[in-house]
Amino acid sequence: MKNYFEKSDFDLFDINGLDERMHVIRESIQPVFQHFGDTYIDHVNKYTGFEGSFHIAQHRRRTTNPPESTWSALGGNKRGYKKYPHIQIGINEEYIFMFLSLIDNPKHEKLMAQYLLSHPALWNDLPEDYYVSGDHTKTAVNKAEEEMIEKTLHRLVKVKKGEIMLGRIIRPDNDVLGDGEKQETFFKETLDVLLPVYKELLDLYQEEERK
Repeated sequence: MKNYFEKSDFDLFDINGLDERMHVIRESIQPVFQHFGDTYIDHVNKYTGFEGSFHIAQHRRRTTNPPESTWSALGGNKRGYKKYPHIQIGINEEYIFMFLSLIDNPKHEKLMAQYLLSHPALWNDLPEDYYVSGDHTKTAVNKAEEEMIEKTLHRLVKVKKGEIMLGRIIRPDNDVLGDGEKQETFFKETLDVLLPVYKELLDLYQEEERK
């Protein structure tokens, strides 16, 4: 079973047609998601103390247009992940990504954003190759510099469609593509940087749920 990404995986976005693209996603991409999900879910759960689940996006609501990106998620419960903070591994036409994600109006999103704004030490000293996005439907990312993260968090507080995704990306020219060991190292290193932030958000989320 295929268990790492290759440069040729980006070719799937040249395929027109929902069924045709989904066939390639199921055959070539989802097994990689499953491998990394199986590899990291226990580590994530042990670190957070939360029995999170692993999910792979199935795009079942689509009837015509093929997905512009596809992803998996570490976090949430067995029923779903989008209402929770979670960690995504995914691919779009420009890059492969691992992002800590607050998207699609999760519960307590404003509270979590305000918490991050009031605890900048969690995110204001990230390595130089980290990025931030404020919209999961677009490929545009910005360097995860303090000013940009703060701007994205303020938007999350004020705007209903506000989101934040924070992490690292693999572009098509990166030499980790086609090398399973390098990819495992890349994702594990990224995960270890994101986990402290993720745990803080998850603890806050659970605390609110208990009220």
